[in-house]
Amino acid sequence: MIDPASVPPVAADELLARFVLQRSHVRSDRTVKPDAFLPPPNLELSVIRHRSAEPAELWAVGRAVAAKRQRTLYGRADVQTSVLLEHRLSVVADAIEGNPNHANVSGWPADKAAQKNIAQEVAAVADFVPTPDAVNADAAP
Repeated sequence: MIDPASVPPVAADELLARFVLQRSHVRSDRTVKPDAFLPPPNLELSVIRHRSAEPAELWAVGRAVAAKRQRTLYGRADVQTSVLLEHRLSVVADAIEGNPNHANVSGWPADKAAQKNIAQEVAAVADFVPTPDAVNADAAP
């Protein structure tokens, strides 16, 4: 993980992950639905940076997020930062306790239809990575 004492800005070539906590956000063919990328009411979409993180560390954070929200972790949707930047969104490092790799995606339009359009385009290029448990169990979301 990134050193919490020295968190660098998010680079355009960084890989980001959005944890998938709802089964309905993944299709049976294991592609991500746009809803996984819709911003919450505060218009700051929470993501985790892959930078300096081992896969086990990413999954540990994902499991902690799921536990805190009393949800199941189905996987993560990985996308390049540049995809978000192409839509005039900002990706800002936002280290939080226990997760120095946390970042927020902001700059979303207020219009819900415009948000949905962006989410569709981001989801179309995102890669769904099921939790290691789901892979080992050969379980489909």
